[in-house]
Amino acid sequence: MTIISQDKNNILPINMPANSQYGFSLGSSVVQFLIPQSPTLLLSKSLRLNGKLRLNRSGSTFAAPQLPSNLNLDGNGAYELRLNERVGLNALFDTITISGLGSGGQTLESLRNLGRLTALTKPLTHNQHQYDGHLNGQDCSLASRKNLGAVNVNTEVFFSIPIETGLTMGTEAIPLGNNGLRGMEILITLANDKNVLICPTAADNQSAFYSLLNLELSYDTLSFDAETTKMMDTPRAGSMEYNSYSHQYQVINSSDTQLNLNFGTSKTLSVISNTIPTTSINNVSVDSMATNNFLNQNGGVYNVPVLLNKVVFGRDGIRLPLDYEIHCADESLVNRPRVELIDELKGSMDVAGSSMTLLSVNTENQLKTKVNLDGNEVASLDPAVNVQSQNSPVFGLGISEDSLTKVGRDFSTSTFTMRIESSLDGNSPQSMNVFTLSKNLLNYTPTGISVSS
Repeated sequence: MTIISQDKNNILPINMPANSQYGFSLGSSVVQFLIPQSPTLLLSKSLRLNGKLRLNRSGSTFAAPQLPSNLNLDGNGAYELRLNERVGLNALFDTITISGLGSGGQTLESLRNLGRLTALTKPLTHNQHQYDGHLNGQDCSLASRKNLGAVNVNTEVFFSIPIETGLTMGTEAIPLGNNGLRGMEILITLANDKNVLICPTAADNQSAFYSLLNLELSYDTLSFDAETTKMMDTPRAGSMEYNSYSHQYQVINSSDTQLNLNFGTSKTLSVISNTIPTTSINNVSVDSMATNNFLNQNGGVYNVPVLLNKVVFGRDGIRLPLDYEIHCADESLVNRPRVELIDELKGSMDVAGSSMTLLSVNTENQLKTKVNLDGNEVASLDPAVNVQSQNSPVFGLGISEDSLTKVGRDFSTSTFTMRIESSLDGNSPQSMNVFTLSKNLLNYTPTGISVSS
């Protein structure tokens, strides 16, 4: 097998709307790409969505856009309208579905609520310098501080972001020929404007909307010598193992809650989850991508901290993979980071020993970062320049189901259980998004393709 070249590919959506402008409120909320069949290998991590982002005030039109004025930098009056600085454009993707085209097609992965997933995965795997460096270069709405991401979207901004799913981030190469998937379809469904935009003060905030323009998909493929090319273009039987995420939604409200979830996967690698007050969903006046700790409501406002006392993970009621309870009542009482929970959450993403994270003692307790013992800012050549990362927590619950062999735990006929003891008052429902990462096996034959979990 000899690689002849690594080729750059660009394709346009096959369902191009008027003005090449996509948006939930514009009636063009589905973006469809078809990657054609070819005797090549697609490099999964090279998949990128490219285009231009507009955040629009209520009176904005395609020809005469009315854009935000975060921090009133133009001096004509402030108009706060932004995205979550840790999630960025990923918040705009409600569902990403990837399918093979062979013999009528087969869904390989369908990931829902990508924004809530990346609200954990991004800050847990990138530090402040990465957020303000190459991540901000790919997506200007990403930054370690909300004001930095906000002022960047005061104008139209170009972006080039990776497609972040289990398949694309966990697989090196995908065969596109007859001896493979015979091409791929990527279907992106856009999210509701009110669930992704943050516009807390404007009187017309219910009519603010986003738009994506001039979208295209770019990716790299490997071309081979004539013998290998002929083999890849000849229908044969083969298989490919890959990772995929799945999503489940739950609501918790009780001070002692046990979740019982059926995944139907035989090689479950990890389970991660985060929560948000139920009233914050589809609410443009608040940040619907925030990852705050549990909160009780007072007078309809979620602002009362909840003490998290204990978390227990299990399978069919048996404590697995940890045979003990994680107690965090003491940390909750004295407002300290819940170290054991953070360790397990990072372990679920296989970054337990990594320092490449936005988390710190300060962010988890909503304190100023980059300060010395006297509370003075450090690491800034100019005292007027703010070097802090956003002082808000990245709270989530996660567990690696097989950190040793990386094979995965069998939940095909078993139930995943998670017990949470806290001081929730029963009148403050929390929406929990649970994401499962598992291994799947793709089988392709001359007659078609099939997937087993």
